[in-house]
Amino acid sequence: MHSRMKYVIGALFFSLLLLANDATKIHAQTAKKNQPNVVELFNQAAAKYKREFINLAGSRGPVNPMILRDVSSESIARVLSIRSNHPYAYGAKYQDNTAVLFYSYEKGFLQAWLIDKRSIQGYHKQKISKQQINNAIENLRNSLGVDSLSSIRSPHRRGIKIIPTAINNKLPINRANAQITNILIPTGIKDKLASVKHLIVVPVLGIGTVPYAILQPFNDDSFLVDKMSISIAPSLFDLGLTRSSWNPKDAFSSPLIVGNPYLPKNKSWVVPALPEAEKEVFTVAKMMNAVPLIGKEATRKTVVSRAEKSSLLYFATHGVANSSNPLVGGFMMFSADRLEQGWWTAKQIQEAKLFRAQITVLSACQTGLGKVHDAGIIGLARAFQIAGVPRVVMSLWSVNDAATSELMQAFVKHLQNNIPAEALRKAMIETRKTHPAPSQWSSFVLFGTPR
Repeated sequence: MHSRMKYVIGALFFSLLLLANDATKIHAQTAKKNQPNVVELFNQAAAKYKREFINLAGSRGPVNPMILRDVSSESIARVLSIRSNHPYAYGAKYQDNTAVLFYSYEKGFLQAWLIDKRSIQGYHKQKISKQQINNAIENLRNSLGVDSLSSIRSPHRRGIKIIPTAINNKLPINRANAQITNILIPTGIKDKLASVKHLIVVPVLGIGTVPYAILQPFNDDSFLVDKMSISIAPSLFDLGLTRSSWNPKDAFSSPLIVGNPYLPKNKSWVVPALPEAEKEVFTVAKMMNAVPLIGKEATRKTVVSRAEKSSLLYFATHGVANSSNPLVGGFMMFSADRLEQGWWTAKQIQEAKLFRAQITVLSACQTGLGKVHDAGIIGLARAFQIAGVPRVVMSLWSVNDAATSELMQAFVKHLQNNIPAEALRKAMIETRKTHPAPSQWSSFVLFGTPR
């Protein structure tokens, strides 16, 4: 009897255990069904992005239809996983531990996906207005004090006084940084960043103007740039395009280095001097065994004619961004008898044939700004990319001459043994030792992909 009782109790316990397991499975399956299908959500967002990108292309001119193929999270993972020995390998390969951070905004919600070579690793959706996003970006810029530099460092029309927005109510830098970090790298994304070494951001709205290098998503004082390189993708569709691998020997073979062009006085424009630009380009040119174009030699005509034959473009001059008319109102300044004659507009740049250049370095003010669209920004950096340059180093605000010169020299030094995104990361860390203020070392970003 005792044995039978033990048997019955054991059987009952086993039955209850099976029922518990079944209940757990049913609960897990139900929970899974109730969870959003992040793959399907991504594919829907990618389709929306495609429509917006076509509209963006229509605003700036014709676009190559080859890049407008459908993109899925699976296709991105596949592209990130291809290595040189892969049977379908072609063009440049992505570095190991590369991940894509893709954003989409619709109906008051900001969504973010983190994708690596395996699949979607992180997803987050938050209810937030466009105005709240813009305010957070503005708060960060105000806390850095970067807009206050515009009135003294950027070219501007006479009679226009540039007043930083809400500068009297600026947040402390740590609060402003935490605010934008929580929006752009929220829970669900930041927890999956541990293994990432190269982050590609595909932005939406004005997110591409954020200096990701200084974001602090980790539970310590480290910056994002301490852990990984960061680049801004020209578009979601560029991730799978064939690109030539970074080759410093080829890139340094025939560089065009331009600095401190002669900019005549003008009744309509105030153009601040660039005292450090000439020193900067002489040092950079020496590192590349090249002769720079400076002063009156750096005419727009000469620059344009040489640019199409050059393997690397380096411009230490003024750049002007324009949010209302980015293609004609945005331009680089070069030497001329009359100031306006030396302008190389974004429209003219994107119509040039710059396919030989491996990289363009815009050591100038605000070259990463322009007109914000749902699928990105129209401006100078994108114009060089459309013209055929796969990588563009651009600035997000008016920069300090001395810090910029030091950063760019470190960048060129590291370019000799690193891909550009990683070279910029190392240059920032190096420059931070002597110029610790984030505004002085974090204004530049790579527009392209890490390969």
